Amino acid sequence: MSDNSRFSVTRRGFLGTSACTLAGLTLTGCESGGLRFFSDAEASEPGAGGSYEKFSVCANCVNKCGIKAKVVAGRLKKLDPNPHFPKSRSMLCAKGQAGVQVLYDKDRLKHPLIRTGPRGSGQFRQASWEEALDHVAEGLAKIRDKYGASSVLFSSTEGLQEHFFREFSAAFGSANHVRHPSLCLASGNVGFFSVFGTVPAFDVANTQYMIFSGANRLESFITPDTIDLVDVLEKKKAKLVYLDPRYTVTASKADTWLPIKPGTDLAFYLALIHVLITEELYDKDFVARYTIGFDEVAAGIAGNTPEWAEQECGVPARQIREIAREFAYHAPRSFIYKGRRTSWTTNDTPMRQAMAIANALVGNWDREGGLVPKQSLRKGEVDLDVWPPLPDQDCIVSMEEKHPLANAGDGTYLDFREKVMLDEPYPIRGWFVYKQNPMHSLPDRGLTRRMIDKMEFVVVTDIMPTDTAWLADVILPESSYLEREDPVVGFQDPYPFLSMRNKVVDPVHDTKPNFEIMQELSRRLGFPEFFDYKIKAMQRAQLEPFGLEPESLEATGMWSDRKERTYGKSLKEGYRFRTPSGKIELASERFRRRGYNPVPVYEPQDAIPGNQFKLLVGKNAYFTHASNQNNPWLHELMPDNGLWLNSKPAAQRGISNGDIVRVKSAVGEVEVRAIVTERIRPDCVHLPHGFDHISPLMSRVHGAGACDSDLLISREDHISGNAALHETLVTVERIGDGKEVHA
Repeated sequence: MSDNSRFSVTRRGFLGTSACTLAGLTLTGCESGGLRFFSDAEASEPGAGGSYEKFSVCANCVNKCGIKAKVVAGRLKKLDPNPHFPKSRSMLCAKGQAGVQVLYDKDRLKHPLIRTGPRGSGQFRQASWEEALDHVAEGLAKIRDKYGASSVLFSSTEGLQEHFFREFSAAFGSANHVRHPSLCLASGNVGFFSVFGTVPAFDVANTQYMIFSGANRLESFITPDTIDLVDVLEKKKAKLVYLDPRYTVTASKADTWLPIKPGTDLAFYLALIHVLITEELYDKDFVARYTIGFDEVAAGIAGNTPEWAEQECGVPARQIREIAREFAYHAPRSFIYKGRRTSWTTNDTPMRQAMAIANALVGNWDREGGLVPKQSLRKGEVDLDVWPPLPDQDCIVSMEEKHPLANAGDGTYLDFREKVMLDEPYPIRGWFVYKQNPMHSLPDRGLTRRMIDKMEFVVVTDIMPTDTAWLADVILPESSYLEREDPVVGFQDPYPFLSMRNKVVDPVHDTKPNFEIMQELSRRLGFPEFFDYKIKAMQRAQLEPFGLEPESLEATGMWSDRKERTYGKSLKEGYRFRTPSGKIELASERFRRRGYNPVPVYEPQDAIPGNQFKLLVGKNAYFTHASNQNNPWLHELMPDNGLWLNSKPAAQRGISNGDIVRVKSAVGEVEVRAIVTERIRPDCVHLPHGFDHISPLMSRVHGAGACDSDLLISREDHISGNAALHETLVTVERIGDGKEVHA
């Protein structure tokens, strides 16, 4: 079967199918030929409790879609979408439905584990919670007493119980806590914030013209944007221009696909701005009333003509002009989409800033079909009247010095790892990781392993025995999102509303919610006052400003005081944007004050040597980073990964589809099957993220495929500190035959 034959479905046919898929994907391709709730052995086990349905919130990715759980005789039978939920709109994707197996996966962590052999040996013993928590408290206290509290590094990622982990690290007294944004969306946030003083939403449902750079929304879901994108394309209400070196599913549904040279998107956007200004296509009234810095931008892009950009990015000058004119013609119902994925290059923030500037020039801010400032409902808080102690030392990474415009509370992962490896300015000898898997999420997995080996004590709290957990001293099994209650969560898109994660079933194994783990550890370490409340009390405090009780959300699983998105509040007289000038800043005063160029300046990309390729990473809609590949249902949809390689360089190297190839970079090498395809530029290769887990406890994906983190070099965006994941060059050589695979 040829590579392209699998994608011969028509645009309208795909979109129609996608709409059904989004509404409720049936996981075909399983051994049973259809959707399985659980195995025959599991189904024969007796259940306890009655039968009921309950609304809750999914946790299999960051979207937090509304779910309705069907429980029969105490067992979760099915997860369906919550039809009342404004964000997910009666949609539940494959990951959401596969949440059933989060409960019943044989591989999940079932009880606390304490390491008994060398790190990485897999020698653990089962422990009681009392013993495990005592051991963790003793280990953390030992590090604190020997080196200081700040010699314990705390790492976490987004989630409704992450707040408790962050509170614990502060109460412990550590100055060192690093989160996920510097591996994800920091550069986009900093770039757009520099212009608008906020990070907006995008009114996809009502737009007429969209430009996406690498935002592969039809394969990497973000609700409600993906749902609305399917709708506006299927009904032909909007046109999509898509820039990406890969021909993704989103590219296949776009009206125009531009296979841009990797890392040159900024050249494209500067040329687009050039056309908007020199041809006077910008919204003159909007620019005059709401913005500052126009003259500085006009001077800055004087040399960034479409002809110049064509030489840099490979997009014809004629096409750049056409796109700029169409973009302006459809304004304000047009936008350039920010995207979510990590930085591509070390100059990524200026590229995102240029996106924001182009949007502002056509006056699409706070208007239907354009960019929309997010609004929120201010929740109440538990009043504990306690404050964390001042850290005993300064953070090992001075964000004020290195990345002053990034979020200091998030930190920057690559800088933290570098400082740990150098023991600067003081040693880090303990690492407490919550719901994070640095062994997969950070570039250069070998270096992350060496970082772990420097630690005297490592603790991991998770649901699955991840690669990072495999190397821990103690593993604390968290109750899944279906087995616990979480705080009230506020949503901002498409309009402000509240929801709550309810416990669907009692814990299947000997696990605890992270809140209880933090309570127990804080008591053992001498600061119990920080967690002197219950989750239900927190929920009541959060809902108090709205005159609601937790039971108020049971009927529909959500609450809001409005029913639709509103526009124009920030355009009213007297409104001040959260920028130094109080206006939309086309030339950023924040950047200027910190020594950065106030307007975007392009940095030419080095030519890719003829014997090498630029490595592109990316995700598939079945998985969230590296966290779902072992899920039984999702694993059957994509058991492993392969290296996308264009047919021309493949032929030059004697590589056929399915051959085993060796891929080498400056930091590592992998062996993986080749996927020979026309769907990628000849100077690039692509390896999907999240495979080849070293933990044998992840039985389905242990050793399956190849890990992109083994190849990625450590580079970061200059301004935000976001990991720049498209800076790695690799070589590819054939080493053997393999069975045929397809992209």
